[in-house]
Amino acid sequence: MKFCALLSLLAVGCLCVCSAPTEEDGIKPGSCQDPLAVSAAQLALTEINKDRQEGYIFTLLRLSNVHEMSHALTGQVFYLTLDVLETNCHVLTKKDWKSCPARPTENTPVYGQCKAAIYINRAHRVVRLYKYNCVLRHVPAAKVLEICPDCPTAIALDNDEVLYTVKHTLKKYNKENGLLNYFALLNITHATAQMRTGMFYHVEYTIQETTCTKATDAAMVDTCPMMNCEFAHKGLCKASHLHSHPHSHSHSHSHSHGEQEFSVECEIFEPEAAEREKKLHLGGEAGHNHSAHHGHTHGHPHHHGHSHLHDHEHHHDHHDQNPEAAPRHQPDGMVRMLPAIDQPMILPSFPDQPAGGPEVGVTLPLRPDPQIPGQREPTILLFPSSMSAECPGPLKEGTENSLVEQVFAEDPMFKAAA
Repeated sequence: MKFCALLSLLAVGCLCVCSAPTEEDGIKPGSCQDPLAVSAAQLALTEINKDRQEGYIFTLLRLSNVHEMSHALTGQVFYLTLDVLETNCHVLTKKDWKSCPARPTENTPVYGQCKAAIYINRAHRVVRLYKYNCVLRHVPAAKVLEICPDCPTAIALDNDEVLYTVKHTLKKYNKENGLLNYFALLNITHATAQMRTGMFYHVEYTIQETTCTKATDAAMVDTCPMMNCEFAHKGLCKASHLHSHPHSHSHSHSHSHGEQEFSVECEIFEPEAAEREKKLHLGGEAGHNHSAHHGHTHGHPHHHGHSHLHDHEHHHDHHDQNPEAAPRHQPDGMVRMLPAIDQPMILPSFPDQPAGGPEVGVTLPLRPDPQIPGQREPTILLFPSSMSAECPGPLKEGTENSLVEQVFAEDPMFKAAA
């Protein structure tokens, strides 16, 4: 399958799995009020969240545009534009997005839009996401402060204070957690600053197990390689750093003055490979569930007896016996975070169309459907550029007249157009 290049930034995530239009009926506008389209949007968001390895779970603000195309007798391809909000649940938690609340105003909301092409065949119970492309932005800090002057504001993830907080809290976690191996930083995912009795920084970051045991010299921890087998554990840490300055008017960034207080709490998640092995060989024994909180606050560790994190490794050779381990269809997906609407965007200037005019479709091979005997996979066409008449749909309950709705309406990136 060949994918065309996405050249226009402003065509936010325009889906370009290109082909000659071979489906009988072609793409038709749908309705954002149609229960089937709304259901397709919900399924698409579930599949998008399931596919992502980093960032926070998206929740659906509204279905913003929909086109559809019939395939065979009982299937349909939906071309969807979804307005989304970021929740407080990290994708590592594997939670259902419907159970995760969107970030409230005081926690710097993140909003955006996803384009998705999804095939649904209810008669054969097939849901297959082919492509998605999401673009996100923080609500401008100034708009949050207008409503909530004392609220924390989002700061850059590579801010010196953020990196300082991560360094010291991860060291604290590794020292106190009682696990066999050290963990190393994977990604910094969220950071805010707030003025209290001093400066208060809150940082969230992901970690991954390394190959170094706690017998390793602490001075060598920074050089420990990540454990890259499928049984490596990952975790999400929520850390804070309060730096009380003795002279509040001082602009020095030195940490040698004033009192400092660090706290960190990390949640370690069971790898999917170990979960599969558990179901196959251990019958899902409750005693092997590691997806529990390992809280460490102010130097008081809570040990949960997880020194046996890799009990399942000896089952490596049995994967082919697990019916649930059949290869899952991997969608072609992308998620990008852009600067807030009031921040400059230093990006190359792309034309709305390639110099040679609209992209030319490429015929895709007609592949047999892996889940429906006797049928072929649907052909995914260029993402439609028109707006369906009965769109967008209603906003998620409780978001009417909210700050997020206001910012969505003002943002030219997400105007009511495909």
